Amino acid sequence: MSIIEPITLTVAELAARWQQSEAQILASGLPMYFYFDGLVFEFGDKWHRLHGELQEARNLESQQARQGTVDLDIQRQNLHRRGLLKLTQWEAPLDDEALAALYAEQEQLIQSIQRLQALLKERNEERQRHVRNGLLRAAPRTVREIAAQGRSGFPNFAFMPASTGADEKISAGAVVALEDGFPAKTSLTAADLVISMHDIRSKE
Repeated sequence: MSIIEPITLTVAELAARWQQSEAQILASGLPMYFYFDGLVFEFGDKWHRLHGELQEARNLESQQARQGTVDLDIQRQNLHRRGLLKLTQWEAPLDDEALAALYAEQEQLIQSIQRLQALLKERNEERQRHVRNGLLRAAPRTVREIAAQGRSGFPNFAFMPASTGADEKISAGAVVALEDGFPAKTSLTAADLVISMHDIRSKE
């Protein structure tokens, strides 16, 4: 009965195969891969979180807070004009021109908030097109840290592996940013790394 050869081996499995220590395998220079389920972006991708999302979200929060203040001011001024509310000592009655300016600001805020909400909705939808569920190549620095310290902080970047998939959006070898991995991990160890059988065969 034929045995199907695995596509990858763990560090421990390769150490046993070559009768070496795991430290020797980590120092071998072979490409090491780890599994990632999350969002993957090229650093120049406009949907990468660093490119606008944080500022857009802050602007939205700030404008929504300002909208709440303006709405309340308009409501209180109108109630005061109708004799239904006495303004506090920190509030001054607004004349028609000042109240009109407040209404204009209210309308401007409504339009700006709608625009930002649409941008963030589009960003979220586009970001979900960058889901990856598979292997990524660990950076040499990550492998060195695991070899020296037993673990490395979970990387925020890695390299795209060679792929036979015709629909791969990012070219092999490209440096990619990692976001929103699931389940969230804080570190990588040797147990998380695998080596391609193709690379192993090339070395043997």
